[in-house]
Amino acid sequence: MATRVPPPSAFRMGYFKAPAVSEVTPHLIPPRTTLVELVTEGVIYFRTDSGDMKLGCGALFWHIPGEETIHRTEASDPYECLALAFINPSRSPRPVPRLSIIADHQKTRELCSELLTAYQDDKIDRDVLEKYAYSRMLWEAHLSTAQHSSALHPTALEASLAFVEAEFRRPEIGVIDLARAAKLSEPHIHTLFREHIGQTPHQFLTARRIREAKWQLTRTGATIKAISTDCGFLNIETFYRAFKKTVGTTPFHFRQSNSVPLLENL
Repeated sequence: MATRVPPPSAFRMGYFKAPAVSEVTPHLIPPRTTLVELVTEGVIYFRTDSGDMKLGCGALFWHIPGEETIHRTEASDPYECLALAFINPSRSPRPVPRLSIIADHQKTRELCSELLTAYQDDKIDRDVLEKYAYSRMLWEAHLSTAQHSSALHPTALEASLAFVEAEFRRPEIGVIDLARAAKLSEPHIHTLFREHIGQTPHQFLTARRIREAKWQLTRTGATIKAISTDCGFLNIETFYRAFKKTVGTTPFHFRQSNSVPLLENL
């Protein structure tokens, strides 16, 4: 049975820019406090049982009382992060892992901007914003854990995954580009993808393009040909083959079956 986590009762939000040093003074998380830190820029080092991890944009930390805030960085590339402090009415367990990764850097920065803008707007109801901020951070951490249920990825693989997220719309990119982003050989990047993702680099890249195509098919009125091009496929024939192989139906029938208005059959 899942542990019921009581909702937070108060919160504060701020944006922290570390100075150009290798380590800042950490803060101890006080009782009844949950502190969430979302890295948006720079480098952060985090110690795990297997050694130090070098992390960057998208690293999401969920701290509970007695733990320290992130504090080790690089003077040449100090980290920046959004920090949210939630005051809980009673002691509660951590609902997600302490560290998770939001792979999409653009999404990370947009989330940070959205929350900060709302927090600085006097017209926004703080109680509503608090619940949204807590739930959104909880969702992003849960989503990361669900998508990457194995151990956290090696830094080189994270670099390759970030490259896919940023460049998948370009039809000319391939496995050699993913290897270069990770600064590894093609055989080595193949091995990492199989061990940690369960797919080849090509399969992963295709799956990312298909995921974007599914989103556009159900949420936009763009033509299938335009969607094919925007999602990084060389031509519409290649798109149809890849889509049907992955999804089990054509883009046209997928759009038809997933675009029915919610209330139509009620």
